[in-house]
Amino acid sequence: MAESDLRFRKLFGEEVPTADEFTLLPRYYDDLMRDVPYKMWVRYIVDLLRKLDASFTFKRVLELACGTGTIALEFALRGCEVVGVDISPGMVQVAREKARKLGLTKKTRFYVQDISELDLPDEATFDLALCLFDSLNYITDPDRLSQVFVRTLPHIRPGGYFVFDLNSELALRENLFDQDNLSVDEEKTPIYYFWRSQYYESERLCRVDMWFAVKDERGDWLRFKEVHWQRAYSIEEVREMAEKAGWEWVKVLDAYTYRPPHEESERWYFVLRKPDKR
Repeated sequence: MAESDLRFRKLFGEEVPTADEFTLLPRYYDDLMRDVPYKMWVRYIVDLLRKLDASFTFKRVLELACGTGTIALEFALRGCEVVGVDISPGMVQVAREKARKLGLTKKTRFYVQDISELDLPDEATFDLALCLFDSLNYITDPDRLSQVFVRTLPHIRPGGYFVFDLNSELALRENLFDQDNLSVDEEKTPIYYFWRSQYYESERLCRVDMWFAVKDERGDWLRFKEVHWQRAYSIEEVREMAEKAGWEWVKVLDAYTYRPPHEESERWYFVLRKPDKR
Protein backbone atom coordinates (compact mmCIF):
# COMPACT_ATOMS: atom_id res chain seq x y z
CA MET A 1 0.00 0.00 0.00
CA ALA A 2 1.34 3.44 -0.94
CA GLU A 3 2.44 5.75 1.86
CA SER A 4 -0.17 8.32 0.81
CA ASP A 5 -2.90 5.67 1.11
CA LEU A 6 -1.75 4.78 4.62
CA ARG A 7 -1.79 8.43 5.62
CA PHE A 8 -5.22 8.77 4.05
CA ARG A 9 -6.66 5.89 6.10
CA LYS A 10 -5.13 7.30 9.27
CA LEU A 11 -6.48 10.81 8.65
CA PHE A 12 -9.90 10.06 7.18
CA GLY A 13 -10.86 6.62 8.41
CA GLU A 14 -13.68 4.88 6.60
CA GLU A 15 -16.74 7.17 6.80
CA VAL A 16 -16.62 10.80 5.64
CA PRO A 17 -19.69 13.01 5.00
CA THR A 18 -20.12 13.59 1.25
CA ALA A 19 -21.55 16.68 -0.44
CA ASP A 20 -21.95 18.13 -3.92
CA GLU A 21 -19.23 20.34 -5.35
CA PHE A 22 -18.57 23.68 -3.61
CA THR A 23 -21.10 22.96 -0.86
CA LEU A 24 -18.86 22.52 2.19
CA LEU A 25 -15.63 23.80 0.65
CA PRO A 26 -16.22 27.59 0.29
CA ARG A 27 -15.17 28.62 3.80
CA TYR A 28 -11.87 26.76 3.37
CA TYR A 29 -11.34 27.46 -0.33
CA ASP A 30 -8.87 30.32 0.05
CA ASP A 31 -6.73 28.26 2.43
CA LEU A 32 -6.71 25.45 -0.11
CA MET A 33 -5.74 27.80 -2.95
CA ARG A 34 -3.29 29.98 -1.05
CA ASP A 35 -0.42 29.14 -3.43
CA VAL A 36 -2.36 29.76 -6.66
CA PRO A 37 -0.68 32.61 -8.60
CA TYR A 38 -3.77 34.78 -9.05
CA LYS A 39 -1.77 37.99 -9.49
CA MET A 40 0.24 36.37 -12.28
CA TRP A 41 -3.00 35.34 -14.01
CA VAL A 42 -4.25 38.92 -13.90
CA ARG A 43 -0.97 40.25 -15.31
CA TYR A 44 -1.09 37.63 -18.06
CA ILE A 45 -4.63 38.62 -19.08
CA VAL A 46 -3.82 42.33 -19.06
CA ASP A 47 -0.63 41.80 -21.07
CA LEU A 48 -2.39 39.45 -23.49
CA LEU A 49 -5.09 42.01 -24.23
CA ARG A 50 -2.47 44.72 -24.75
CA LYS A 51 -0.64 42.53 -27.23
CA LEU A 52 -3.84 41.74 -29.12
CA ASP A 53 -5.34 45.23 -29.10
CA ALA A 54 -3.13 48.13 -27.99
CA SER A 55 -6.07 50.55 -28.10
CA PHE A 56 -8.31 48.45 -25.84
CA THR A 57 -9.04 49.85 -22.39
CA PHE A 58 -11.35 48.48 -19.74
CA LYS A 59 -12.94 49.86 -16.61
CA ARG A 60 -15.90 47.54 -16.16
CA VAL A 61 -15.29 43.80 -15.73
CA LEU A 62 -17.71 40.88 -15.46
CA GLU A 63 -16.33 37.72 -13.89
CA LEU A 64 -18.33 34.55 -14.43
CA ALA A 65 -17.91 31.74 -11.88
CA CYS A 66 -16.04 34.19 -9.67
CA GLY A 67 -15.68 31.85 -6.69
CA THR A 68 -14.47 33.68 -3.59
CA GLY A 69 -13.75 36.78 -5.65
CA THR A 70 -9.96 36.81 -5.61
CA ILE A 71 -9.60 37.67 -9.31
CA ALA A 72 -12.49 40.13 -9.21
CA LEU A 73 -10.91 41.93 -6.27
CA GLU A 74 -7.55 42.10 -8.04
CA PHE A 75 -9.22 43.97 -10.89
CA ALA A 76 -11.05 46.19 -8.40
CA LEU A 77 -7.71 47.06 -6.79
CA ARG A 78 -6.59 48.14 -10.27
CA GLY A 79 -9.44 50.64 -10.34
CA CYS A 80 -12.07 48.62 -12.21
CA GLU A 81 -15.74 48.27 -11.38
CA VAL A 82 -16.40 44.54 -11.15
CA VAL A 83 -19.47 42.32 -11.05
CA GLY A 84 -18.92 38.71 -10.03
CA VAL A 85 -21.40 35.87 -10.51
CA ASP A 86 -21.19 32.36 -9.05
CA ILE A 87 -23.62 29.50 -8.57
CA SER A 88 -22.38 28.75 -5.03
CA PRO A 89 -23.98 30.89 -2.28
CA GLY A 90 -21.08 30.00 0.02
CA MET A 91 -18.48 31.26 -2.44
CA VAL A 92 -20.38 34.50 -3.02
CA GLN A 93 -20.72 35.06 0.72
CA VAL A 94 -16.94 34.77 1.11
CA ALA A 95 -16.38 37.12 -1.85
CA ARG A 96 -18.63 39.78 -0.34
CA GLU A 97 -16.88 39.53 3.01
CA LYS A 98 -13.46 39.88 1.37
CA ALA A 99 -14.65 42.95 -0.52
CA ARG A 100 -15.90 44.48 2.73
CA LYS A 101 -12.58 43.87 4.49
CA LEU A 102 -10.68 45.46 1.59
CA GLY A 103 -12.99 48.46 1.44
CA LEU A 104 -14.08 47.55 -2.08
CA THR A 105 -17.83 47.24 -1.67
CA LYS A 106 -18.42 50.30 -3.87
CA LYS A 107 -16.24 48.82 -6.62
CA THR A 108 -17.69 45.30 -6.57
CA ARG A 109 -21.00 43.48 -6.61
CA PHE A 110 -21.41 39.72 -6.27
CA TYR A 111 -24.48 37.71 -7.25
CA VAL A 112 -25.57 34.09 -6.87
CA GLN A 113 -26.49 32.91 -10.36
CA ASP A 114 -26.02 30.01 -12.74
CA ILE A 115 -23.90 31.54 -15.52
CA SER A 116 -25.72 29.47 -18.14
CA GLU A 117 -28.85 31.38 -17.07
CA LEU A 118 -27.12 34.74 -16.60
CA ASP A 119 -29.72 37.34 -15.72
CA LEU A 120 -28.33 40.86 -15.32
CA PRO A 121 -30.16 44.15 -15.95
CA ASP A 122 -30.24 45.13 -19.62
CA GLU A 123 -28.19 48.24 -18.89
CA ALA A 124 -25.38 46.23 -17.27
CA THR A 125 -22.62 46.39 -19.89
CA PHE A 126 -18.94 45.62 -19.50
CA ASP A 127 -15.69 46.07 -21.38
CA LEU A 128 -14.36 42.66 -20.43
CA ALA A 129 -15.77 39.30 -19.33
CA LEU A 130 -13.69 36.60 -17.65
CA CYS A 131 -14.22 32.98 -16.66
CA LEU A 132 -11.12 31.32 -15.24
CA PHE A 133 -9.74 28.31 -13.35
CA ASP A 134 -11.43 25.74 -15.63
CA SER A 135 -14.84 26.84 -14.38
CA LEU A 136 -16.47 26.16 -17.75
CA ASN A 137 -15.38 22.52 -17.57
CA TYR A 138 -17.84 22.20 -14.67
CA ILE A 139 -20.66 22.78 -17.14
CA THR A 140 -21.07 19.20 -18.29
CA ASP A 141 -24.05 19.81 -20.60
CA PRO A 142 -22.93 21.28 -23.97
CA ASP A 143 -26.27 23.05 -24.40
CA ARG A 144 -25.75 24.89 -21.12
CA LEU A 145 -22.20 25.84 -22.12
CA SER A 146 -23.58 27.26 -25.37
CA GLN A 147 -25.93 29.40 -23.31
CA VAL A 148 -23.01 30.99 -21.46
CA PHE A 149 -21.82 32.48 -24.75
CA VAL A 150 -25.35 33.51 -25.72
CA ARG A 151 -26.19 35.18 -22.42
CA THR A 152 -22.85 36.92 -21.91
CA LEU A 153 -22.72 38.62 -25.32
CA PRO A 154 -25.46 41.25 -24.69
CA HIS A 155 -23.61 42.50 -21.61
CA ILE A 156 -20.33 43.25 -23.41
CA ARG A 157 -19.91 46.50 -25.31
CA PRO A 158 -19.03 46.33 -29.02
CA GLY A 159 -15.28 45.83 -29.27
CA GLY A 160 -15.14 44.28 -25.79
CA TYR A 161 -13.58 40.91 -25.01
CA PHE A 162 -14.36 37.60 -23.31
CA VAL A 163 -11.32 35.74 -21.95
CA PHE A 164 -11.73 32.26 -20.47
CA ASP A 165 -9.84 29.03 -19.97
CA LEU A 166 -10.58 25.32 -20.18
CA ASN A 167 -8.79 22.17 -19.14
CA SER A 168 -7.95 20.10 -22.20
CA GLU A 169 -9.09 16.51 -22.57
CA LEU A 170 -5.47 15.48 -22.04
CA ALA A 171 -5.51 17.06 -18.58
CA LEU A 172 -8.67 15.20 -17.57
CA ARG A 173 -7.59 11.91 -19.11
CA GLU A 174 -4.10 12.02 -17.60
CA ASN A 175 -5.31 12.50 -14.03
CA LEU A 176 -4.52 16.18 -13.57
CA PHE A 177 -6.57 16.08 -10.38
CA ASP A 178 -4.75 13.18 -8.73
CA GLN A 179 -2.95 15.08 -6.00
CA ASP A 180 -2.67 15.34 -2.24
CA ASN A 181 -0.65 17.03 0.48
CA LEU A 182 -0.77 14.30 3.11
CA SER A 183 3.03 14.30 3.42
CA VAL A 184 3.07 17.93 4.62
CA ASP A 185 3.63 18.54 8.34
CA GLU A 186 0.49 19.61 10.16
CA GLU A 187 1.89 22.99 11.23
CA LYS A 188 2.68 23.87 7.60
CA THR A 189 -0.79 23.56 6.10
CA PRO A 190 -4.21 24.89 7.13
CA ILE A 191 -6.01 22.10 5.25
CA TYR A 192 -5.25 18.55 4.16
CA TYR A 193 -6.60 17.29 0.85
CA PHE A 194 -6.58 14.01 -1.05
CA TRP A 195 -8.01 13.92 -4.59
CA ARG A 196 -8.46 11.00 -6.94
CA SER A 197 -10.06 11.12 -10.39
CA GLN A 198 -11.51 8.82 -13.02
CA TYR A 199 -12.06 9.75 -16.67
CA TYR A 200 -14.98 8.24 -18.60
CA GLU A 201 -13.79 8.34 -22.19
CA SER A 202 -17.10 7.71 -23.94
CA GLU A 203 -18.86 10.53 -22.05
CA ARG A 204 -15.78 12.75 -21.83
CA LEU A 205 -16.53 13.21 -18.15
CA CYS A 206 -14.07 13.31 -15.28
CA ARG A 207 -15.18 12.48 -11.74
CA VAL A 208 -12.99 13.80 -8.95
CA ASP A 209 -13.45 12.55 -5.39
CA MET A 210 -12.01 15.19 -3.06
CA TRP A 211 -11.40 14.52 0.62
CA PHE A 212 -10.57 17.38 2.99
CA ALA A 213 -9.55 17.65 6.64
CA VAL A 214 -9.23 20.85 8.65
CA LYS A 215 -8.92 21.58 12.36
CA ASP A 216 -11.62 23.66 13.97
CA GLU A 217 -11.14 26.29 16.68
CA ARG A 218 -11.04 23.58 19.36
CA GLY A 219 -8.39 21.58 17.56
CA ASP A 220 -10.79 18.84 16.46
CA TRP A 221 -10.61 17.46 12.93
CA LEU A 222 -13.43 18.33 10.54
CA ARG A 223 -13.48 15.86 7.66
CA PHE A 224 -15.62 16.01 4.55
CA LYS A 225 -15.70 14.91 0.93
CA GLU A 226 -17.01 16.55 -2.24
CA VAL A 227 -17.57 14.94 -5.63
CA HIS A 228 -16.70 17.19 -8.59
CA TRP A 229 -17.43 16.61 -12.28
CA GLN A 230 -15.79 18.19 -15.31
CA ARG A 231 -16.35 17.66 -19.03
CA ALA A 232 -13.79 17.82 -21.81
CA TYR A 233 -14.55 20.02 -24.81
CA SER A 234 -12.56 20.34 -28.00
CA ILE A 235 -11.36 23.68 -29.33
CA GLU A 236 -13.53 23.15 -32.40
CA GLU A 237 -16.65 22.63 -30.28
CA VAL A 238 -15.99 25.79 -28.30
CA ARG A 239 -15.38 27.83 -31.43
CA GLU A 240 -18.62 26.63 -32.99
CA MET A 241 -20.59 27.53 -29.85
CA ALA A 242 -18.99 30.96 -29.55
CA GLU A 243 -19.41 31.96 -33.19
CA LYS A 244 -22.98 30.67 -33.30
CA ALA A 245 -23.74 32.95 -30.32
CA GLY A 246 -22.36 35.93 -32.24
CA TRP A 247 -18.83 36.23 -30.89
CA GLU A 248 -15.84 36.97 -33.10
CA TRP A 249 -13.15 34.34 -32.68
CA VAL A 250 -9.79 35.95 -31.87
CA LYS A 251 -7.34 33.39 -30.56
CA VAL A 252 -6.72 30.29 -28.47
CA LEU A 253 -3.41 29.83 -26.67
CA ASP A 254 -1.46 27.37 -24.59
CA ALA A 255 -2.20 28.74 -21.12
CA TYR A 256 0.05 31.48 -19.72
CA THR A 257 2.01 31.71 -22.97
CA TYR A 258 1.51 33.54 -26.24
CA ARG A 259 1.92 30.34 -28.26
CA PRO A 260 -0.76 28.25 -29.97
CA PRO A 261 -1.96 25.10 -28.20
CA HIS A 262 -0.02 21.90 -28.78
CA GLU A 263 -0.74 18.24 -28.17
CA GLU A 264 0.66 18.40 -24.62
CA SER A 265 -1.33 21.48 -23.58
CA GLU A 266 -3.20 20.88 -20.33
CA ARG A 267 -5.02 24.21 -20.27
CA TRP A 268 -6.12 26.54 -23.06
CA TYR A 269 -6.84 30.25 -22.96
CA PHE A 270 -9.49 31.59 -25.33
CA VAL A 271 -10.07 35.17 -26.46
CA LEU A 272 -13.37 36.25 -28.04
CA ARG A 273 -14.39 39.72 -29.17
CA LYS A 274 -17.82 41.27 -29.54
CA PRO A 275 -18.08 42.63 -33.09
CA ASP A 276 -18.30 46.37 -33.62
CA LYS A 277 -21.69 47.82 -34.43
CA ARG A 278 -22.39 48.07 -38.14
